[in-house]
Formats: sequence, C-alpha cells, structure tokens
Amino acid sequence: MVMWVKYGCLGLCCTVLAACGSLSGTAAKAKKTARPAVAKTAPIQIRHINREAGAQELMLRSMALVGTPYRYGGSSRDEGFDCSGMVQFLYKDAFNVALPRTARDMAAVSRPIRRQDLKVGDVVFFNTGGHPYSHMGLYIGNGEFIHAPSSRGTIRTARLDQPYFSSRFTGAHTFFAP
Repeated sequence: MVMWVKYGCLGLCCTVLAACGSLSGTAAKAKKTARPAVAKTAPIQIRHINREAGAQELMLRSMALVGTPYRYGGSSRDEGFDCSGMVQFLYKDAFNVALPRTARDMAAVSRPIRRQDLKVGDVVFFNTGGHPYSHMGLYIGNGEFIHAPSSRGTIRTARLDQPYFSSRFTGAHTFFAP
C-alpha cells in the first residue's frame, strides 16, 4: 500500500506536469466542467505593423526567452512562463497587442490557417491534455516553434514533425490580418 501511494503519487505528478499545466483523467473531466465559456471577443487582426517586420520582431524576442524557466500561470521573465503566458507576453512586448490569457481563448480570437501556410509569428496548437488547445507555441520558421513546456523546465524550440508534436497537432492560427 505504501509503495502504491508513493509511486502512484509520483505518476500522477508526472502526468500533471506533462504539458503546459494540463490535467488528465478524472481531474481533467472535473476541470472541464468547471471551465467558463470561451470569451465572446472580436477576432484580433494585427494591421498596424508590416507582417514581415512583425514576424522578425516576434522571432527575435522569442529567441531571447530560450532558457527562461517554465512556471504554470507565469507570464513574465521574472516569474517564468507557461505556454500561453509566453505568447501573450511576446505579442504585448512586440506590438502592444493584448491577447487573452489562455491558449483556448487565443484560438477563439485568432484566424485558423492551413499548416502549410504557417509563417513566422503564427501560433500552433496541440492536444496534450485532453482538449484541442491545451498547449501552444510560436512558429519561428523551418518547421520549428518555440514553446514553454513543463518538462525540463525551460522555454525551448521544437520541431512540428517530432512524433510527439505531430501526433498532437490540432491547428495553426494567425493574429495577422490577411
């Protein structure tokens, strides 16, 4: 019994920390029913900056965050970032654009695009915790994105074609106007 409790708790902790603060199993179902409805907000379309210049600015600012610690609910360099906190911070820092706080709400106010149409500065979403928008990152080109995963504890880059991410990919979106 003691062994089960010890290792069962360890397993549960590892599962909870698997991706961007997501919960799994019964905890996810309980949390899902307690979630507020997605905010009915107008779509965000960035028009006040040239797309190419904006993309470069986002990429440079995001690369400066590599190595910053992961922190669930975090949204600053000082306290660390979770996945949506990092994206929210980058858009505010680069363009003074206020994005919603959660990946799910960001998906709701951004424009879906085809994966093959991804450009630097667009966002990518993954199902890592039982719902389509449980993790996200910022696309930086050449099939790579930057994200704040909880495993290994720091912001880093990853490839969309890595088996873990390619099997969990749920969509590409943009905040830039067409």
